[in-house]
Amino acid sequence: MKQKKAQWCILLLCIAWLSGCGTTQEFAYVHDAPRDQAVAITNHQSHTIKAGDRLYIYVYSQEPASTIPFNEESNKATGTSKASPVNGYLVAQSGNIIFPLLGHIPAGGLTTEQLEQNISQRLREGGFVKDAIVTVSLMNFQVTVIGEVKRPQQIEVKNNRITIFEAIARCGDVTMYGIRSCVTVVRTQNNQQIVDTIDLTSKEVFNSPYYYLQQNDIVYVEPTEKRKRQAYRNSDWEYYISVGSSALRLAYVTIYRYVIKAK
Repeated sequence: MKQKKAQWCILLLCIAWLSGCGTTQEFAYVHDAPRDQAVAITNHQSHTIKAGDRLYIYVYSQEPASTIPFNEESNKATGTSKASPVNGYLVAQSGNIIFPLLGHIPAGGLTTEQLEQNISQRLREGGFVKDAIVTVSLMNFQVTVIGEVKRPQQIEVKNNRITIFEAIARCGDVTMYGIRSCVTVVRTQNNQQIVDTIDLTSKEVFNSPYYYLQQNDIVYVEPTEKRKRQAYRNSDWEYYISVGSSALRLAYVTIYRYVIKAK
């Protein structure tokens, strides 16, 4: 009976020691979202063009010859022109772009859809392209994901839209040491840095202004306390685990030899 009690004590000691090495955390995304109902996304915000952005602008028409002067820069940006490559239309600090024949056009603060309508209207009213249809996209739409993801990186976005889940997925998902319930997003807006958090484990993520990321957003997945402690340890942490295991085995042998066997 005493031998069993001693063995149970040793087992509980081992469990207590091992449990101190881990941290309980929630891994499930949007765990509180209903699985049989639609969840509305209420904060779908269009991207606004900022100074320093580079724009891909292309003009379509039933008469392609009339669009040639306006598409030369876009053709250079995609490498379809023999001229030296040009990285699209740069938005100046004034917020303007210089567009062929139309001159300075305000772009900063507008959405890509608004700029499309603006240029299209100017081309039609000016008699340059009577049936102009314009598309505008961001050439420098990039978001950066760092912290506790498998592959931290800067992501290029091709279709002007990316959700925070898509960005994290492209980085290989959050590691087991990342805190999913408190992910930090850093966003540049009106020449200011806005720092906020988003909870990926709650359905409220769909109502967050950070569900859809914007150009130059930085996503930071904070590590758990366990991971932070590991950062202060050296590369010999496996050695300390081995020493701890050896100490537990020694404690068992000692108790068995001098307490249990002696009686």
